[in-house]
Amino acid sequence: MKLLNRSIRSYLIYSSIIVLIAVPVFYFVIQQIVYEEVDESLVAQKDEIIQNFSKLSGTASLPEAIALGIQLTPSSTFNPRDSFYNMVLFDKISKEHIPYRVIESGVIVANRPFAMQLKRSLIDNEDLIQSIVIVMIILLLLIVAGFLVINRVISKKIWKPFYNTVNRLNSYELERNEIPEFEKTSINEFSDLNHSISTLIKRNLSVFQSQKEFTENAAHEMQTPLAILQGKLELLMQTEPLNTEQAGLISGLADANQRMNRLNRSLLLLTKIENNQFIEKEKISLNDTVEKMTGQFAFLAEQKNITVRNLPGAEITVDANRSLLEILVSNLITNAIRHTPPGGSVLIGQENKDELTIKNTAKNGALDPSRIFQRFQKESPDNNSTGLGLAIAGKICSLYHFSLQYSFTGGMHAFSVKF
Repeated sequence: MKLLNRSIRSYLIYSSIIVLIAVPVFYFVIQQIVYEEVDESLVAQKDEIIQNFSKLSGTASLPEAIALGIQLTPSSTFNPRDSFYNMVLFDKISKEHIPYRVIESGVIVANRPFAMQLKRSLIDNEDLIQSIVIVMIILLLLIVAGFLVINRVISKKIWKPFYNTVNRLNSYELERNEIPEFEKTSINEFSDLNHSISTLIKRNLSVFQSQKEFTENAAHEMQTPLAILQGKLELLMQTEPLNTEQAGLISGLADANQRMNRLNRSLLLLTKIENNQFIEKEKISLNDTVEKMTGQFAFLAEQKNITVRNLPGAEITVDANRSLLEILVSNLITNAIRHTPPGGSVLIGQENKDELTIKNTAKNGALDPSRIFQRFQKESPDNNSTGLGLAIAGKICSLYHFSLQYSFTGGMHAFSVKF
């Protein structure tokens, strides 16, 4: 969730709670104020009626009091205390229930105790309260909505430099050897952030340049002595007289030198891939690349009596560096042939759209998926294997955001690359 949405959500939750609490509290307060006003009016009316009762003489005058709209009920005791409550009566004329505020108090009429009841309609007051509450709800909702809109607009404007910085970083490529220019802002925090990022990029760019120089120097300095050593060994093998023991030692040294040469080239290739030094890209036919690599390793497969079948599929075009794509395909095919027992088979095809799958007959059981793409992980004692083939394939897939997966089904290893 974005920070802006998270803050707005917090404001919205807080505002909703305030509205839910404020509306009923406001309604209750307004209602109590109205009740107090009506109660004061009823008390004043009661006092006036009691004064009028003092002018009445005898019980014969009670019908006159009742005619004034007063409800009198004979009582055995006199209780002058006022009691207030609400009641709802059905009006036959309007045919609706009408709320009333009622005061009940004891009075003396013609020297006899009575319970007097006065009531006043609250329908006008209830309508007024509802109108006030509705207006308040509308105002609160408008305030909350306006607050959220203003906050979102202002927040977007405030956070605009931050999003510009993020977009610049997403499109930045270290190998371009340039420092991105960030938008100037008056907000100190974002200004400090841009300055820190620029400083960090400068440091990383310096380290990147050093790594590139080291890679180039190492490739030059190590390949030369290895080539000289290989040449000297070949000359030594041609010298005479040379006995069998000497020839075996020289042959072993030559094999070790070739293995060191392969290992050096693989490590340098990994370093170049990690430094993203293969900048050139082009549209490449994956089908043609697979067919080309399959033909190159046909002789190796024939030596081990392995059947290699390239199953035709839909045309796949990949946007990548041609050398890296060929290395990716060749490493997977070489790995499959090397780890297939004599008489086994290698199947190359497409099980899904935009996906290349290479299967080979397994010598033993399944491999450990958490280790097979690590460096120097070897599943066979073959001296020709450096243990870096799958690691290089994994780095190439990571560079181009391909998905490289391993599975084991039907007694066959399967490596799938989804482009």
